[in-house]
Amino acid sequence: MVGASAFALPAAAQAAPGPTEHTDLGVTGAAVYEHLEVFSDLALQYADEGYRAYNSPGYEAAAEYVEEVLEGTGAFETERQYFTVEGESNGAIDFTVAGEEVPAFHVSYGEGTDEPIVDAPLSITSDEAGIGCSPDDYADVPAGSILLVQRGECPFYDKAFNGTQAGAAAVVIYNNEADPDAGFSGTLGERIEGGAATIGVTRGVGEELAAAVTAAAEAEETVLGSLTVEKEFTETETFNVLASTTAGDPDEVIVAGAHLDGVDEGPGVNDNASGSAALLALAEQIAAYEYAPDRQVRLAFWGAEEIGLLGSYHYVEDLTANDPAELERIQAYLNYDMIGSDNFVVSVYDADESTYPAPVPIPEGSVELEQIYTDYFDSVDQPWVDSEFSGRSDYQAFILAGIPSGGLFSGADGVKTEEEAELFGGTPGVQHDTNYHTINDTLENVNQESLDIFAPAIGYSTHVLAWDLVEPTEPTEPTPDPTEVPTTEPTDDPTTAPTDDPTTEPGPGGAPQDPGAQDPSLPTTGADMLPLAATALLLIVMGALIAASSKARYRQN
Repeated sequence: MVGASAFALPAAAQAAPGPTEHTDLGVTGAAVYEHLEVFSDLALQYADEGYRAYNSPGYEAAAEYVEEVLEGTGAFETERQYFTVEGESNGAIDFTVAGEEVPAFHVSYGEGTDEPIVDAPLSITSDEAGIGCSPDDYADVPAGSILLVQRGECPFYDKAFNGTQAGAAAVVIYNNEADPDAGFSGTLGERIEGGAATIGVTRGVGEELAAAVTAAAEAEETVLGSLTVEKEFTETETFNVLASTTAGDPDEVIVAGAHLDGVDEGPGVNDNASGSAALLALAEQIAAYEYAPDRQVRLAFWGAEEIGLLGSYHYVEDLTANDPAELERIQAYLNYDMIGSDNFVVSVYDADESTYPAPVPIPEGSVELEQIYTDYFDSVDQPWVDSEFSGRSDYQAFILAGIPSGGLFSGADGVKTEEEAELFGGTPGVQHDTNYHTINDTLENVNQESLDIFAPAIGYSTHVLAWDLVEPTEPTEPTPDPTEVPTTEPTDDPTTAPTDDPTTEPGPGGAPQDPGAQDPSLPTTGADMLPLAATALLLIVMGALIAASSKARYRQN
């Protein structure tokens, strides 16, 4: 699925030894933005069908655009890697507390209710923050209760699993964002079959219900609620788009990835059309570069990231099970998930844990990847900060497989600090991406300055990893000009005296020469002998004439 190779260079270019210094490959924020415009148009075109969600026609259209751009470079071979997603069809949620209706929303992979939960007590975890990341926090949860737990610090799955283990009939996760009325798009990542029904509510609703439960407990009373969650689980086929350079050593592979799918609440232009657009801009510059890469570069556009990192997990798990040798060939994984946040920070995954302890294992070699980015930013006087090496994006599967990983991030639901505002501008006390997972994640709300900062860093890190440097060659001195007048005098006088002894050194064939043998340089054919015979005859005739003349003179005298 690829045209003529872009690396088929003319002979003069092929003779060049290679780059002598690393470069950003000319990847620009402007080029990223051009691809973002297309992704935005496609998402809006399918707004009524889930924008660019993994199972939507908008996702298919975006994938076709990616393939068109990659094939147009002539430098990549593309393929689709299909896999099956256990999806869900969400129906109504009927949640009431003390007879009052409570607004709620679905959590992906959260279970529904087989039968309505009626007049169940509401409960909370025992930890002070109410986030429930330890099983011990659920020791006092009544069996059959509707459990309230705050979002944050650990995956939704852990909260739902711990609640299920404690015997709760339902788990209600409430938001932790600054806006008390903001919802969220969350996922457990996989089902807990037969587990507690799981839904979400806003921070304002959750805090009000938790306060009511606390007050009731102090008065030795109980807050009762009822809940019905309609949900049907399905199986849907989707895919990743993978593209590998036709040049470069296939035994040493550098993978750069970004998820192509978005949430069905909005266009997903920053999350994560921005990362996908950056990979397309990178592909075009790899193809245009004068030197082919020394290592193969593979670009991965992941599917179904928003519902549990499923595309990247499938890729790694498939290699682990079916082609472990190919998995071993991957030298590094670089992840780009959101690089255009409106209230951005320039952050690098903190592999050396200089700022944040990592809640996941850090493969050997990841610290060196972090340093590639930070050295680049330092070289161009660009401030940067650390981002927790958390595994909250598509590098999770790679780090669990022990593959060195790194990446860049402009921020999502984190809140900008005063120090960050001094470094990067923007508004302190506000989310890094104020449009995260909402209908307002549009092209107009992407920060062009952020794209301009991240794009060349993506090009530079790829060049460092995929290209070897060569020593610059010293220029040679020019050859002196030839003399204008040819030499007419011989350099030495000819030898006139013959040698006394015959030559006994080996001849051309290796045996000693016989002095009586014919010189092999003399002519041997009849055609070669003819000039010599004519010369001999002429000498005989001239000798006879001279002798006759002398004899005549003698007689006269």
